[in-house]
Amino acid sequence: MYSSMNNPIIDKLKEIIATELCVNLVPAEIDENASLLEGEIDIDSIAIVELISIIEEKFGIVFTDEELMPESFSTLSVLAKLIEGKLGQTASAVTS
Repeated sequence: MYSSMNNPIIDKLKEIIATELCVNLVPAEIDENASLLEGEIDIDSIAIVELISIIEEKFGIVFTDEELMPESFSTLSVLAKLIEGKLGQTASAVTS
């Protein structure tokens, strides 16, 4: 399981969701393993589009069409792992 302990990506995602989307939660209340698309977080499709845009801007990444699937945004843990992989690809591309 992907833990937020010392994970700045999950911490940043929690901050983005709590402060930039209308979810009425504070970062500490957001469980990284809870569904983003239903349950207590329940981000709707318009907010997901906004979240994608914010993530791309804040992390300096661009999602491919293949990555823009509901599975990629199922939980913060899954999303953080995707972002971490993209950040690694970016770093590899820069150092190559």
